[in-house]
Amino acid sequence: MTIEGNHIIAAEGKVLRRIGTEELFGKDIYLGYSHYINGVVQDPPHLDISADFEEVDDPDYEDVDEQ
Repeated sequence: MTIEGNHIIAAEGKVLRRIGTEELFGKDIYLGYSHYINGVVQDPPHLDISADFEEVDDPDYEDVDEQ
């Protein structure tokens, strides 16, 4: 996982997942304020930090070298 300011980029074959809800976000995200988490209004909005996310294996990833 690479962190460049407020931009988080997952490694090859990985995606980012919010730890608290296990929601998948894809290959990269920009951190900011989340007004809804898991369908629940956040009042005040939650300021996302890199520790809120983890890398997990991409369920749709196919490694061309393994075929």
